[in-house]
Amino acid sequence: MRNLLLAIVVLFSFISTSCRKSADQSAILSGRIDYKITYLNPDIDKKTASLLPTRMKLLFNEKHASNNIEGFMGVYKINAFTNFHTRKCSTILKVFEKYYIFKGGRDEQMCCFDTMDGMEIEYTKDTKKIAGFNCKRCIIRLPETAETIDVYYTDEIELKHPNSTNPYREIEGVLMEFELKLLYLNMHFIAEKYEPLQKNNIEITTPDNTKNVTREQMTQILSRLME
Repeated sequence: MRNLLLAIVVLFSFISTSCRKSADQSAILSGRIDYKITYLNPDIDKKTASLLPTRMKLLFNEKHASNNIEGFMGVYKINAFTNFHTRKCSTILKVFEKYYIFKGGRDEQMCCFDTMDGMEIEYTKDTKKIAGFNCKRCIIRLPETAETIDVYYTDEIELKHPNSTNPYREIEGVLMEFELKLLYLNMHFIAEKYEPLQKNNIEITTPDNTKNVTREQMTQILSRLME
């Protein structure tokens, strides 16, 4: 009987180890997610809407992430580059052939988006599938409005501090459906496609003539573009 119990323990340990190895091997640590952007502002006309960004591209690995948004027929491009280890973000704004960069401090949010201070998060048991991932729903409440925001995130992508430089920093999962406010634009994002990275390195590159600016200066530049 003693030998039988020992054999069962060894077998169980082997099965558990094998399952853990299998899970680790299938863990997603890098990739590209494409998001569709729509606008919740009721006063945006069709002509203006046609010029606004309609896609965001997220590239990520265990160390870094890059969020890229391009708008107004390619006139400007915003790229937020996050270092997960330092929890710092550099926001790069390209306007025609001019480049501006804002370098944030630790846990400081990327530039130009509303920080959504005072956010309250209610976690629910609701789930849905987005871009092939099982996603969990939470409800966001902000102190200045009675409206709520539904956010879906997934923990099937294994990143540490994935939201350290965006308003949803308390959510431990990669955002798959969410809202952000860029100046006066209320933007809704939903993931449409995931694919593995062709190259696992994500690097921040800027020309020699890139100008360092403050958060306020970059916000002013972008605001003038969108007037």
